[in-house]
Amino acid sequence: MATPDFDNDMGDSDDYETDLELEEPEAVVQEYDPVSEMTRLYRSVCRRTGVVPASTFLRQITERELNMDHYGLGPTGTKCIATALTINTFIERLSLEDNWMTGEGAEYMADMLKENPSITDINLANNRLGTEGAEAMGDMLVENGSLRRVNLAENKFSDRDAMFFAGAMQNNRHMEELNLSGNEFSEVGGGFMGAGIGANETITALNLSWNHLRQKGVFALCRGIRSNNTLQWLDVSWNGFDDEGASGLATVLKYNEVLTYIDLTNNRITSKGAMKMAKALFINKTLQTLRLGKNPIDMDGSLQLLKAIRGNEQSGMHVLDLTDVLLSQEFLELYTVVQEERPHFSVVYGGVGQDLSWIVGDKKHMRRDPMQVFQDYIYQNHTRVITVFQSFNREDRDKVTREAFKRGLKGAKIPLSAYEIEHMLDRLDADGDGMISYADVMAGQKELFKKKREEEWKKYTEVLEERRKRRQVKEKLEGALDVLDREPRTAEAWIRALHRMKQKQTNPSRASTRSGSRLGTSRPASRISTTGAAEGTPRETAARTPQLMSVVGSVWKKPHRNERPSSSSSPVSDRPRSTLSRAGSAAGRTRTDPRT
Repeated sequence: MATPDFDNDMGDSDDYETDLELEEPEAVVQEYDPVSEMTRLYRSVCRRTGVVPASTFLRQITERELNMDHYGLGPTGTKCIATALTINTFIERLSLEDNWMTGEGAEYMADMLKENPSITDINLANNRLGTEGAEAMGDMLVENGSLRRVNLAENKFSDRDAMFFAGAMQNNRHMEELNLSGNEFSEVGGGFMGAGIGANETITALNLSWNHLRQKGVFALCRGIRSNNTLQWLDVSWNGFDDEGASGLATVLKYNEVLTYIDLTNNRITSKGAMKMAKALFINKTLQTLRLGKNPIDMDGSLQLLKAIRGNEQSGMHVLDLTDVLLSQEFLELYTVVQEERPHFSVVYGGVGQDLSWIVGDKKHMRRDPMQVFQDYIYQNHTRVITVFQSFNREDRDKVTREAFKRGLKGAKIPLSAYEIEHMLDRLDADGDGMISYADVMAGQKELFKKKREEEWKKYTEVLEERRKRRQVKEKLEGALDVLDREPRTAEAWIRALHRMKQKQTNPSRASTRSGSRLGTSRPASRISTTGAAEGTPRETAARTPQLMSVVGSVWKKPHRNERPSSSSSPVSDRPRSTLSRAGSAAGRTRTDPRT
């Protein structure tokens, strides 16, 4: 049988298809450049939205931190940046504070943060996110697993917007720090935040300062903090905790072993609330910083806080902030003792950041003379200087050392602070030999008495000077009223009255001698002027009153005691009123017979 010729049957192999793949030429693989891709994507979105690309953003896209605070991006500019950051793996810290994102921009950022696993620290403070932004951020925090620190301060979140962040805290297991300060959380918001913090197991720092937390919201927040086992840093300053809220937080401190920092600045806490906090400080072992500045706490309340800290041997307190809180002398003295026992402990007092350990020795804290306090002690105890001096050192009755004198003052419980004692010793030990003798003490007493006499004399002279000024004013006023009461009608009578007033100021005795004649026997002033015209109508008198007051004011200045009026000071001679001329309109005479 003939073998079939397959080659002939198949014919030309090129006419048939085959399943064998022919080898293709090797493709050219291009290396991926993330920076170029981000730049291309950013410029593309900017071109489509009509936004001018920000060179600042392009320069920082490969850095670990991107900061574009206060650039005025708005929601559209935010969209461009968020789109480019979706594929960015370099940036870890992102700060876009004060860019007017609004809720729309917050949604763009939330979408980006859901996709970006590299960013761990974000700051979107002061962007007017509102309720829309709060919801977007809350949903994002539920899904995000990379963010550790979130700053959403001053974004106009309302009281009920807190529920979005409460849900985020309950479900997020990675966030460690949350800043929601400067918003509008009140009683409802405090309730949501309390529920959220109570269920959270990772957060270590919470900032709720500058909100409106009060009453029920504060109590709910305290309950949540008591249930939390991770929170170490709490800032609730500038809220409305008042004494009830302070009491609730004090209860937390009695059992909490995690909190190390609490800021209760300006929360309307009085001494009643401070007493509650003092009881907690007597027990708590972990708290290191407590800020209670700008609260209406009196001297006793602040003193009880310091006593509680000293009484707790296991206290971890490092800083007690009592800025703008009134402190007593006893507080300052006890603080000096506490500092000797615990050098690491300090009290912030006075202005912001002013450390009391730096100003305890300042002269302004010495509110009394130490020698006067020493003298008062002697009078009150009915003793003598020599007796007190010798009790300071039994061995040498003539001299004692500075240290022995200091111990004696403290042993006698004379109410002097450490600085006042040092100031007193410096005055007594004028020669600087380190020894204080009885003569030095007596010299100090003599100096004290001299100083008191000088102060009393100064007060006495001040009283005399005040009396003299009052008497001078009274005389001027009486003279002015005297001129007004008589209402002279002629120019000559005006000059005569003012001249008599000046004489009265110069020599009161002579003026008083003439006053009897003037009041009892003299004639009334003429109604005829030297020019012959009739004057004196009520309307004319009223019109002359301002002129009269200006003339009176010019002679109010009291002359020197030895000054006498000159003959040229007045055209009218100083003689009895009856001898002065009466003008006649018809004859025009200048002088008349005194007998008429």
